[in-house]
Amino acid sequence: MTKEYQDLQHLDNEESDHHYQLREDSQLQKELHALRGMFSNFTVSTEAEVKTLSTQGDSVGRKMKSLESQLLEQQRLMGEDHSNLLLHVKHFVSDLRSLSCQLAMLQGNGTERSCCPVNWVEYEGSCYWFSRSGKSWPEAQKYCQLEDAHLVVVTSWEEQNFIQHHMGSANTWMGLTDKNGPWKWVDGTDYETGFKNWRPEQPDDWYGHGLGGGEDCAHFTNNGGWNDDVCQRPYRWVCETGLDKAN
Repeated sequence: MTKEYQDLQHLDNEESDHHYQLREDSQLQKELHALRGMFSNFTVSTEAEVKTLSTQGDSVGRKMKSLESQLLEQQRLMGEDHSNLLLHVKHFVSDLRSLSCQLAMLQGNGTERSCCPVNWVEYEGSCYWFSRSGKSWPEAQKYCQLEDAHLVVVTSWEEQNFIQHHMGSANTWMGLTDKNGPWKWVDGTDYETGFKNWRPEQPDDWYGHGLGGGEDCAHFTNNGGWNDDVCQRPYRWVCETGLDKAN
């Protein structure tokens, strides 16, 4: 009887231990489930934050690139403005010097002065006259010759910019023609090795204008580029003469 009681007691203890273990396992499972839920929520929240930060980072990156592009464009424009300002100042000083010289000549103080005639503009040892009406190329060249000058001959970018600054945006004749064969400057300056500023695909000696013949005379277009055209068109023109010949 004692042994049977002991066996029953042992079984009872084991059952109690088993129930206790089951309770603990159940509690652990609940806690594990809760932890899994918390981890899942944390993961979703973290992924959302990472996605938000990534989106914000992309936006910031785009804004930085945009600002950088704007800054570079502003620097470029400022550089162009500065160059244009220097060019205007240089032309202004040249015009002022020419006017001062002309004023001294008009006052007739008996002193020989080297300056351009009234209404002519001095630049780098030459005098330039800019028309405000139109003539054919031959008529324009004849006008210049009567002034002891010739249609302008362009030999550098600096001179090109000077002429553009004063001539405005109208088509304007220069002293370049291929009427008698190859292109030649009217003062004999070598064309082949000299400065050129033709527009793309020019000169083309086009015959489709319906005015007869080709295009044998060169002119400045509204943006300064050179073009060949019919010599009889009534364009403005620029005369040029040496400063020493102008006195």
